Amino acid sequence: MELLAKGAEAEIYVVDWFGMRAVLKWRKPKRYRDPNMDHQIRRRRTINEVRNMYMAHTIGVKVPPVYFFDPEKTVIIMEYVAGENLRELLNRGDYGYLRDVGMLVGRMHRAGLIHGDLAPTNIILSRGDLYFIDFGLGDIRRGWTRRTAILMARDVNVLLRTLDLYGDKAEKLRNLFWTGYREEMGQRANAVEKEVAKIRASGRYAERT
Repeated sequence: MELLAKGAEAEIYVVDWFGMRAVLKWRKPKRYRDPNMDHQIRRRRTINEVRNMYMAHTIGVKVPPVYFFDPEKTVIIMEYVAGENLRELLNRGDYGYLRDVGMLVGRMHRAGLIHGDLAPTNIILSRGDLYFIDFGLGDIRRGWTRRTAILMARDVNVLLRTLDLYGDKAEKLRNLFWTGYREEMGQRANAVEKEVAKIRASGRYAERT
């Protein structure tokens, strides 16, 4: 078992699963929380992540197949997806994938699925397809309300903040994403874009003051 990543919420290991290379994600206990509450939080997030991945799969968004999960032990074992993440693709000038990312995020949002952490490292190009990982902070919304648009805008803004780091290319990269997103979301993309604009304006104001 090889430690792949260690985050605030979970530890990720590469393991052998019946002869297949797999990823084990374990939500470790938080000592600062009440033990019973801590277990319930970790259990709920484990179930939530698997549920969100299943929904993404049903609407045609690639995710790692889940081999096994145990809500009581707060463990998920899934396929190891080998490839380059979106940050690596952008750094080498493969910008065209952003339109595909926009379409896939739009497809999730159209179905009411919010990823929760659209960092470029959570989007991986593997075997010619874009895979999305780490749905632990995601949510599923039923119906369309302004609150839904706000949550989707927050989802999108995580990615846009990374694109801001690309200097004079940032506008082009954002436009590629929005082109794909609008294709999937249709008119509802307008509401999400308006909320994104409010979030970003608020952030800039906070930085100035």
